Amino acid sequence: MPDIAAPRNTVIIFDLDGTLVDSAPDLSGAMNHVLEAEGHDAIPAQDVRHLVGHGAKALLEAGLARHGITASEEEMAALIERFIAHYKVHLTDSTVPFRHVGKTLEHLAEGGFPLAVCTNKREELALPLLEDLKLTSFFDCIICRDSLPSYKPDPLPLLTCAERTGASRGVMVGDTMTDLTAAIAADMPCLIASFGYGTFTETEIKKARQFDDFDEIPGIISEIFSD
Repeated sequence: MPDIAAPRNTVIIFDLDGTLVDSAPDLSGAMNHVLEAEGHDAIPAQDVRHLVGHGAKALLEAGLARHGITASEEEMAALIERFIAHYKVHLTDSTVPFRHVGKTLEHLAEGGFPLAVCTNKREELALPLLEDLKLTSFFDCIICRDSLPSYKPDPLPLLTCAERTGASRGVMVGDTMTDLTAAIAADMPCLIASFGYGTFTETEIKKARQFDDFDEIPGIISEIFSD
């Protein structure tokens, strides 16, 4: 992995689901648990993979829609509670970090960069997941959906990561339009994982730098700051 020619007062901020970890199997598993409890057939994980980064409600709405059902607001709230209860005890049954995540985080940390997580996952889910996968120690700051008054695509969580790590600038590493929108609003460059859960138009993706493997990140960061 190359040395990084970039300012060390730069925080590297990572999204969680679809960026650091492949959580689609366990999240779709929680969706199917709810569907089956309601008497419906399970849905293949690949059919809802693109919705994983949008939360439990989006997954459940898509799952129900496949069966021609639209839940009321009250019904959906109850289904989400059941989803969360199941998911909390199956956070890392099949969830794993993407290839080269640990090696890349270690390399960046050794290079003097503060590292942060900015996720729209709730603290009660994100924090134990990171702990289970032995990733917590890499990060100087972890911001979740309910850590602040607002969450991505609002820029506040990204700006808070910079503030809490003492950085004067940041780079967002994510996989969805939510991450890219937040980065643009925070005036930060954005790297997008091609293997993540997001979909982009040709115009949208031109606003970011794509990568296919985590070990490409140090080189891309160097290029960004040498331009």
